[in-house]
Amino acid sequence: MDKLPALEDIRVFVTAARLMSFARAAEQLMVSPAYVSKRIKLLEENLGLVLFFRSARAISLTPEGEIVLGTGEQLLQQLAHMKAALGACREEISGVLRISCSTGFGAAYLNPFILSLRARYPQLGIDLTLVDRPVDLIGERMDLDLCIGGTLPEQHIARRLANNIRILCASPDYLARHGRPEHPKELERQHTCICIRERNQAPAAWKIESGEERMTVSPNSSLSVNNGDVAKQWCLNGEGILLRSIWSVAKELEQGLLVRVLPAWYQTADVYAVYTRSVRTSANLRVFIESLETYLADNMQWKGQDEQTQGKQR
Repeated sequence: MDKLPALEDIRVFVTAARLMSFARAAEQLMVSPAYVSKRIKLLEENLGLVLFFRSARAISLTPEGEIVLGTGEQLLQQLAHMKAALGACREEISGVLRISCSTGFGAAYLNPFILSLRARYPQLGIDLTLVDRPVDLIGERMDLDLCIGGTLPEQHIARRLANNIRILCASPDYLARHGRPEHPKELERQHTCICIRERNQAPAAWKIESGEERMTVSPNSSLSVNNGDVAKQWCLNGEGILLRSIWSVAKELEQGLLVRVLPAWYQTADVYAVYTRSVRTSANLRVFIESLETYLADNMQWKGQDEQTQGKQR
């Protein structure tokens, strides 16, 4: 036997064997008797065995047919259990969801969000991994990765959850010592910058925009790090100009600990959920993504920003 039997052939055979009648099997399956005869013949040919003793008035199982009936019933029962489990996966909010995210955003937003989500869905477990490096969703068996800006993987599904921008900022002490830049190109020679290696990638040129204008700047940097919080501390200490997500520095801007420089310029860095399967197949994934989108819409708001920046955030 080189080819496995078709499930439909096994289903038809089991039905006929239980009822000991091709005609009654046809009625139960709502097909023609000829269809039943054809499927059973194909199964016998595939197995190279005779499964029924046939006479003009009745049918009965051969010893081989008895074996196929027992195994076939178990197989169909297991398939029914599989379908029920898959249905529950689509509908029930339970089990464990594996999530990855950068450390900064995870601590600032995912941590309080997960606590609020758990209050609503106590049966939903969360396995959260905070890492400042690229994540292999399949290799690391992650259900969802949250990405802030950057290049999105084409082989996966990506859904934008919130608008976000990165802005240029510096401490008042730095600006008092070095002055304010008047043009982005001054960041290449006349000022010192702090670079963040997003998820362990090499420090890249800063691609920024202002209205319809786009510009790429190669920042003059003697300090770089793969952690945004450390970079912010350096910036607060007056070490240089930082390009950082506005959600990370909004508090310091409001308190006057940091000052926005070149306020007309920013970098788009929207928040995306990246995952490998459709949310229609997983109630856990669907609830997490939809709830997080609502949470970010309510909580990623900043005061005192100009109209252009607010337009990008909404």
